[in-house]
Amino acid sequence: MDKEIVGERFERALDFIYGDKNNKKISEKYEITQQSVGQLKKKKAINETISFICENEMINLNWIQTGKGEMFVSENNEIQKNDDNYHIELLNVRAGAGEGIYNYVIETVDTISLDKSFFRTPINTNKVKGIQVDGDSMEPTLRDGDYVLIDENTTFGVNGIYAIQLGGQILIKRLQFKMDGTILIISDNTKYEIETFNPKENQLPFQVLGLKVLSIQK
Repeated sequence: MDKEIVGERFERALDFIYGDKNNKKISEKYEITQQSVGQLKKKKAINETISFICENEMINLNWIQTGKGEMFVSENNEIQKNDDNYHIELLNVRAGAGEGIYNYVIETVDTISLDKSFFRTPINTNKVKGIQVDGDSMEPTLRDGDYVLIDENTTFGVNGIYAIQLGGQILIKRLQFKMDGTILIISDNTKYEIETFNPKENQLPFQVLGLKVLSIQK
């Protein structure tokens, strides 16, 4: 498995073009601070700035994202256009795959750009958000630090992995909807017990935030 993150591949491509210690050159060319260039090289997901620089430098965005294919786009291939990508907001949410995380003010902290081919069906980017996994209860399916894209349009009825809010905590869990109206809250890691939520009996605030449509390994 490729252990490099997006930022590391981005840095490697820039080193190939400009040589080592290229933050100043990139900063001047794209009118961003050297600190911002350094931060881009630590990103775990593609954002609009990385996408823009890659397109201008003929760097293959698919290689940046997956590590597969050629580092650079050949003259015989078209550069990936923004129209071929979904731009998805990342929220300042670490959803607990374990004990749960409390989040009181949810804000957009970044944007990632993903090729539309990663998705089985078209999505509404206004309703799809990215959040980060915290904990080990969903291993091996999801690991600590992975990103999960959730679709806020799907909040009930379809068995699958969801982001939920339970008693003020945001969690990533597998939900199974039963005919009697109860919901099984399941951790893929077998060391965690299955819990049952009964809306008629349980007084804890419960909300399904959205269904997982894609996960991105850290």
